[in-house]
Amino acid sequence: MRTLNADPTAPVAPVAPAALADTRIALLFDDGSCLLGNGMRAVRAVTCLVEPQIGDRVLASAAADGLCHVLHILARSDSETAYLSVPGAAGVALRQSHIALHAGESLHLGSAGEASLSAAGGTLSLNGRNLFVTVADSIVEQASHYVGKVGQYLLDVRALLRLHGNDALITAARDIKVDAERISMG
Repeated sequence: MRTLNADPTAPVAPVAPAALADTRIALLFDDGSCLLGNGMRAVRAVTCLVEPQIGDRVLASAAADGLCHVLHILARSDSETAYLSVPGAAGVALRQSHIALHAGESLHLGSAGEASLSAAGGTLSLNGRNLFVTVADSIVEQASHYVGKVGQYLLDVRALLRLHGNDALITAARDIKVDAERISMG
């Protein structure tokens, strides 16, 4: 076994085995630690991604140096939501060739700050029965080609509506009506 900056020729001191305990979470503290049913105070191991709740049955490890870690949540009574996080990490990144999220009823993605969704080398598809977009300030769209097909298109602009192109074509199967206080052409 090698460690960083260790002398590879130095003898390795034996490590005392950790004691494992099957116990319950009795109390959660604000610093992320918890009090176990066996009286020990423990912190979550980095690999224990599910945040513990009071009453959870857990597997805990107590080392010879006195450190105690919750390694795994073995069982939980009914709970509406399980929260995933990595103790001590500021962020979480999933790296895999393919990632799928499936929700039987509802999927919510939110951010108090910025959010980005991109498909730099492929197609980004949004499919749904309805699409609602609410923007407080600006929408900026840029495309080489823009094609839209709709049954009805209603646009209500409070100040200025400007359409500009090198060429413009407006066609209608029946009527075109232009209604204004003043109409200027040419």
